[in-house]
Amino acid sequence: MGAMRKTEKPLQRIRASEMPWEPLGKHGLRRRLLGLDEATGHVTSIVGIPENWRGGGVAHYHDAVEEVFILEGSVTLDDVHYWKEGDYFYRPAHIVHGHDEKSHIGAMALTRSDGVLVLNLVHEPAEPKEYPLPESNDPRGHVFSLPVADVAAGPDAAFPAEWGIKPLSADPVSGARTLIAEIPAGWQGTAPVLGTDWEAFILAGSVDGTAGDFVPQDYTSGEADTPLLGATGSTKGCTVLVWQFGRQ
Repeated sequence: MGAMRKTEKPLQRIRASEMPWEPLGKHGLRRRLLGLDEATGHVTSIVGIPENWRGGGVAHYHDAVEEVFILEGSVTLDDVHYWKEGDYFYRPAHIVHGHDEKSHIGAMALTRSDGVLVLNLVHEPAEPKEYPLPESNDPRGHVFSLPVADVAAGPDAAFPAEWGIKPLSADPVSGARTLIAEIPAGWQGTAPVLGTDWEAFILAGSVDGTAGDFVPQDYTSGEADTPLLGATGSTKGCTVLVWQFGRQ
């Protein structure tokens, strides 16, 4: 997907702590909107889930992709598997889920979707846990639950040699992918130009660059020719969640 514009300008720094909370849905969720592409409904947000939260309790599916990284707390959608801090999942469109949504301790989640998440209800699900409908055919596949701590960081030709890259999911057809970039303490150099539109969210540490400093829970986006974060150095190191859009 090309020509994605989710901030007013490339490398605009969005500080999550400065964004207002707004209600999300009818069951007590709220969100801080980070980036939105008006043309497609493609949205990136931080979603807050309160303690002892209970969702609608009806299985459903969406016609859009959901991608989530749990920042803190835990949540379950089937009362069996619990996603917890540091877990990532990629759910394609047309995956039935949400059979028994709840969170005992509350949670904070970084979420991203490629369109409006309309609820298509499934009152009699065929299985007691997440399952794909026949029309679900995302080349990236269904990444049900991936503890990011278990993913090894390694080199990637698209990034500086000193950086460690943790691949989380990828589309072999379009080239779209999600990854975590670990920038070591003391790094100085030139930020990579990825050749695709991208988004980034700082998980830990900080990075300096042409757009100023980025610190935890800062978000920005860029176009194909925008250097990632405009980064030129990191004194104490930085961990960044990066989304790359694919080719049209």
